[in-house]
Amino acid sequence: MKHDRRTVLRAAAAAALLATWAAGARAEKQALSDAELRDVSGKGVAILVHLELNSGLLSGQPIDSRISAGFTVDSVTTYAIAQNLGGILDMFAITLDPTTRSGGSDYLAIGMPTYFAAQEFGVRALAVQTDASAAIPTTSSLGSLLLNGVASMTGQLNVWPK
Repeated sequence: MKHDRRTVLRAAAAAALLATWAAGARAEKQALSDAELRDVSGKGVAILVHLELNSGLLSGQPIDSRISAGFTVDSVTTYAIAQNLGGILDMFAITLDPTTRSGGSDYLAIGMPTYFAAQEFGVRALAVQTDASAAIPTTSSLGSLLLNGVASMTGQLNVWPK
């Protein structure tokens, strides 16, 4: 299944590059006046993400990465630990579109990804202990948080300046 996602993402990226090149190859450069330039608008950009973070964990490689935060209470420091953050995450395509409303205010429309896939993406162990570098025994782990599967999102998040 990993191969299928990569193939889809590569094909989409190649198609986008080909379309951009073909449109640019036919267009002739033309100088615009300030008045004409004010009327120009675009549709923003699309971002495709393929993230492999500590992906050796999926094939059983011995990786020990940690994110920890220490808290001191009554002179005792305790650490909240997330061990072995990693996996594979694909998102296609997040869009960023600067837009102007009819009233004249500007905002950024962030489009949700239409394709979102995760393969064992998350942390393998969560723990609270007094030594941040000590091994996390299975009996002391608070569990793990792993995402697996495919989702589709619709809609957008609009962000206005303050």
